[in-house]
Amino acid sequence: MRRWGRYLVAETLPLFAVGVVALVLLLLLYFFLDVLADVLARGVGVSLLARYLLYKLPAAAAPGLPLALLFAALLAMTRLGEDGEVKAALLLGLSPRAFIFPLVGLGLAVSAVAMVNSELVVPWSERRAAEIEKDILLVSPETLVRAGTFFTDSLGRSIFVGAVGEGGLFEDVTVITPGGSSGPREVITAERGVPDPGAGVWRLEGIRMRVLRDARLTLDTAAATATLPVRGLAAASTSNPDLVYLPLAQLVERLRAGGSDLAAEWTALHRKLAEPLAAAAFALFAAAVGLFTFKRGAGLGFLAVLLLTFAYYATWSVAKLLGAQGTVPAWVAGWAPVSLYLLAGGLLLAAARRR
Repeated sequence: MRRWGRYLVAETLPLFAVGVVALVLLLLLYFFLDVLADVLARGVGVSLLARYLLYKLPAAAAPGLPLALLFAALLAMTRLGEDGEVKAALLLGLSPRAFIFPLVGLGLAVSAVAMVNSELVVPWSERRAAEIEKDILLVSPETLVRAGTFFTDSLGRSIFVGAVGEGGLFEDVTVITPGGSSGPREVITAERGVPDPGAGVWRLEGIRMRVLRDARLTLDTAAATATLPVRGLAAASTSNPDLVYLPLAQLVERLRAGGSDLAAEWTALHRKLAEPLAAAAFALFAAAVGLFTFKRGAGLGFLAVLLLTFAYYATWSVAKLLGAQGTVPAWVAGWAPVSLYLLAGGLLLAAARRR
């Protein structure tokens, strides 16, 4: 049995490696498309984009590792059945446990790696990726400036440019710091400005600054030159970070702090525990599918393997969205996709045993 178990794992591991590479590349493509518009608009360099994708690797591997094991184990069991090796093993006296235990053991090992990745690597890499994404959004913000339009910087100030001359020279620059219902708190006007992309600032000339309090002028002064930080123009990211990327302790702290709506936090907590364990559930399901199809004398084609793999991704995507919105209970959203495969695996094993 030990020799058969090692053989079964050896048959699965190469397919698992191929599955990891393929799924991680697909998920990295998704992350790339998410920032593609900003990359093209700002003329971001290849090195900066490559660093961003590198830091997104652990986040891509988080769902990719269990899915790759599902894909690999199903293909391995399918090949063994088609080549008659499942029949030979059973005729030699091996029980179904000889198929289940090695694959589930491999699934538990993958689950352990996925847990370490989710808890230690992903939070760190996501912080770095967020910094790179911010740099992408802040590259050459002056390229987005158009004459006669307002822009908002990272401090919430509104910036108006009257005209854009040759060489990126700005004219009639106005910077307004909002003050709520009482009107602006500060108004700065400049005759011209020269962008300095490397420093992320504009060098302004011909400055006049007015400070107001309750719509009354309290300070009116002038200066020959000034420096205006503009790193942050139109740089607000439209994507919301996934709470499952937070460390477990930080996620629990947010739940203890309380609030009116914690559906997203509770869903992320259940997902953080359930998603890595999906690899073990997938291993059991793959063994059950292989034994069941062998008993029925029917093979499982490559397309069917892809569909079974995609089914988890589809249910996982829908469940996490419904859970974060509070449409379904958080524990259902977190554990339902995994439980479906566990239940299906148990039913298939029972059916195969009866046959």
